[in-house]
Amino acid sequence: MHAFARVIRSIAKARFRLLGLATIKDIPSARFVPLFKFLEADGWRIYRQYKGFDAGIDYDCVRLRKGFATLKCEWDNWSEWSVEGRRELIDELAQRSELPVTYAWRWSVHDDEKLNA
Repeated sequence: MHAFARVIRSIAKARFRLLGLATIKDIPSARFVPLFKFLEADGWRIYRQYKGFDAGIDYDCVRLRKGFATLKCEWDNWSEWSVEGRRELIDELAQRSELPVTYAWRWSVHDDEKLNA
């Protein structure tokens, strides 16, 4: 990995930790759809959605808001859905949905693969 890319990724990971964020990763679509419907019923609203030419094909992103709280739902065709937000929100959501939570940035899992290559 190039030095510049390492710096950028390090900044993203530090931001993730400093903001106290957490992630539920690798959520299959069959489990994400009911989870998303639950969030909508619980008052979460879409305030931003990815509209690129590849939306839903290679990548997708939906950002939800409830009051001042936000959640970022990302999808790609390799790891499927993830939900990222403040730790306490993600911990509660993970407990309700019986999904594992991680306190690492969703994309940081790829750093180890690239560093070892």
